[in-house]
Amino acid sequence: MSQGRPNIIFILTDDISPKEYALYGGTTESPTLEKMAEEGLYFRTAWATPKCIPTRAMLLTGKYPFRTRVFENQVNPRGDDGLIKPVGERYENTLGSLMTASGYRTAMIGKIQTGTVQSYGFERWCLVNHDFIFDMRHSDMDVDGSNVVQENVHNTDFLFQYLHDFIMEEEEDPWFVYLSMNLPHWVRNPDNHNKWGPPWVPELDENWEKTGKLVQNDFEACIRYIDYKIGAFIEHLEAIGQLENTVIMYAGDNGSGTYGKSNPDSEKGPRVPFIVYAPGHLDPIGACDELVDFTDVVPTCVELAGGSLPASDIFDGHSFAPLILGQAFEGREWIFSQWYGCRWLRTKQWLIDGRGHFYDCGDNRNEWVPGAYKDVTMSTDKKVISVRKDLEQILKTMPAPDYDDPELAGQWKKQWINSRKFVKPYLPPYLNK
Repeated sequence: MSQGRPNIIFILTDDISPKEYALYGGTTESPTLEKMAEEGLYFRTAWATPKCIPTRAMLLTGKYPFRTRVFENQVNPRGDDGLIKPVGERYENTLGSLMTASGYRTAMIGKIQTGTVQSYGFERWCLVNHDFIFDMRHSDMDVDGSNVVQENVHNTDFLFQYLHDFIMEEEEDPWFVYLSMNLPHWVRNPDNHNKWGPPWVPELDENWEKTGKLVQNDFEACIRYIDYKIGAFIEHLEAIGQLENTVIMYAGDNGSGTYGKSNPDSEKGPRVPFIVYAPGHLDPIGACDELVDFTDVVPTCVELAGGSLPASDIFDGHSFAPLILGQAFEGREWIFSQWYGCRWLRTKQWLIDGRGHFYDCGDNRNEWVPGAYKDVTMSTDKKVISVRKDLEQILKTMPAPDYDDPELAGQWKKQWINSRKFVKPYLPPYLNK
């Protein structure tokens, strides 16, 4: 069966913008990801949301926040105990359950954020047990229902070891893995609980070999170690003869902590790196101008698996499986993101950001380059006004939050309306006529 259907892994890293990578015009080299992008593809414009829990809800359900009502980490449906109602317990069809139903061996590895792994439909798991002081130099895991603690074994190394072991199990069915890493998310300093910074990671020398030392508060070192572990995983796939029949997707969950995370400006918050590598299926494309957002992952994985989405459910995404398989592909005209009361909409040329500002992006993709995007919010040009009006019609189909929603009203009042985080999106006068 696995010869006809590929193994699939979706690797999600935590708090990283495209601008961090030399691949996207930044500074940090990542030889593994650069090779994957060159021999596969990397989307120049891919969107998640600007915050972790809304992104994961979007990824795991294939639905936008206005459907899941997960608008922010602190604004989402809650139970009588005050805790978040996980989307896996509110929606039957999730990424894990759909891939399991498609006949795949499934595993969730790493950061779950909310809920139980079983509610998301995964059969196996290796989940990180977080505490107030998350010291990644050591491992504390829920491994298929058993607590496993290993001192002096880096958290990331433990996750990848479980991954390597899982894919080597002798089974007829292909496998699907959702690997949600903690790197490079900042943590509390174990020696100073009031200080935050990048976690401890193994140091790599100029030849990308371990030095035997650990470094702390080094964001670039975290990025390099992510690349190192993915490279070792690809070598493992090749060694066991699975590389040619595996699709690897790599992305971030939102913008970097000091740049894009929780940022309503331009596309700093929702834009993430997104690379697809499938040497036995995908002919090299390199830089890809097709638009994607995280609702596309569910339909893409299900199509690659030979399954189908339940007709009784609603999914907002558009499968890019044909792009991977070298088949005829018609891409999206626009992508969408939502966080708190902010909504983003983008075509290949035009962008409405979370503040309601309107940009002519031309063929540019890197919003951090001064002057790359032209702010045309107040333009009187008839064409610009016409395009904005057309895009506003699309936004009407993806409504802003109801701040009077009885279940969420208290959270909206505390977290949004009465806080400094309140950002009322601007609407040009011509939209009120």
